[in-house]
Amino acid sequence: MKIAKKYEMYVTLTTMVLIMTCVVTFVSVGVNFGFNPGFVAKWMKMWALGFSVAIPVVLVLMPIIKRNVAKIVRE
Repeated sequence: MKIAKKYEMYVTLTTMVLIMTCVVTFVSVGVNFGFNPGFVAKWMKMWALGFSVAIPVVLVLMPIIKRNVAKIVRE
């Protein structure tokens, strides 16, 4: 299945957010609560929370960031 080019940024950002929140919450939960029998359930809960906060933030900020970066990058 191919996705239309116009959705490329959204797919890229969503994939990045999924991976980043996965890694960050894994480490955070492991460090703060340990790798005990309840680890996976706690991690999944925190991952869902982290993703649900991060994705709207990234989708709102990315166009602003791209515009500002374009101003300081030479062509």
